[in-house]
Amino acid sequence: MKISVQTVLDLLHNIIRPVSQSLVNHLQRTALIVWYLGKRAGCDNATFRNAFLASMLHDIGSLSKARDELTPGSAAFLENHQQLGVSMTAGIRFLQPVTTLLENHHMQWSPYEPDNLPLAHYMVHMADAFELFLRDIEGDPMTQREIVIDLFLEQSGPWPSLLVEALQESSAEDGFWFRLSNPALDQVLDVISPLHDEMLNHHDFLEVCQLISRIVDKYSSFTQTHSASVAHVAEKLAELYGYDRDMQEKICIAGYLHDIGKLFIPLHILEKSGKLVPHEYAQMKQHSYKTLVMLHPIDELGDIVHWAANHHERLDGSGYPFRLSAASLDMPSRILAVADVFTAMTENRPYRRGMSGAHAIKILQEEAANYRLDQDIVTLLTHNIESVEPLVSLC
Repeated sequence: MKISVQTVLDLLHNIIRPVSQSLVNHLQRTALIVWYLGKRAGCDNATFRNAFLASMLHDIGSLSKARDELTPGSAAFLENHQQLGVSMTAGIRFLQPVTTLLENHHMQWSPYEPDNLPLAHYMVHMADAFELFLRDIEGDPMTQREIVIDLFLEQSGPWPSLLVEALQESSAEDGFWFRLSNPALDQVLDVISPLHDEMLNHHDFLEVCQLISRIVDKYSSFTQTHSASVAHVAEKLAELYGYDRDMQEKICIAGYLHDIGKLFIPLHILEKSGKLVPHEYAQMKQHSYKTLVMLHPIDELGDIVHWAANHHERLDGSGYPFRLSAASLDMPSRILAVADVFTAMTENRPYRRGMSGAHAIKILQEEAANYRLDQDIVTLLTHNIESVEPLVSLC
């Protein structure tokens, strides 16, 4: 499997969007401004690439905060968000070249120490500051561009002269302003991105999935480690089934991604401790379909899309969202279903302790006997409960 860095960034933005549309807008507008600064300043390829990549994710640390603190530029949003971003992206190798940018993108340039940090840091800082500045401008900024730029440079900075000139030249282009106001800015970025030719294999993407699971699981305190636990349990079951290492990792990826659709479900439903009433349950059932919708455009994922989206389907056709039956459910889909049910029963939630592995096994065996879950996978889990059960508590 090969997947471009830009496609991965698109997926991350689509995952963040239901949590904070404002944050996605800020990330994308900042990236566009960085692109213009880099082009006008004549940056070398490495500087241009690193600044663009960092700008697409520069405030991702804010996702470690409560949802009411996700207003870009607010004091709660800014507090410690650079360090949190470094923590959230730790272990993702393709992001290592921009780790210092994520950690220092608010570092102020000084004319007395002009080479304190590489230019890419100040590109991201200027673009970030300018995007937030534009939010407070009344009326159309394009029609008052000279005043807007002068006011920004007067109230912020200082900035490297190269970037000042680049911003002034960019603002002279109508297309700069048209693109900034484009509601489909993700399409613009897809066209101009320098990251389409950088490819990740499934090992690299597996690291990205750990970040995705942190975003998804942070959304609700009721499922803080659920995605990671399902991924690890599914990976172990795939190993026990006899799949090779590549297949194990792909099934693990499906585990990390299976619940991204829950970001569209209201928290009062996700975190309800009692039984859901019919209209709440109807909303909850949408999450696996939403997972399919979010992943389906990514052709590079192949069958992983369906493995992730099928985790609530059942062999007897009683599951959702498509009431698929055994003939339509391949073994990886069956593994994901068992891993999801086992994890949900044995993990702790704020309102209850997880049940024991032995108790969970009894329920899984009943489900298998009723031809809802796969008997072979449940038997594998039963015979290897000592090695599987700790994978839930480890996350």
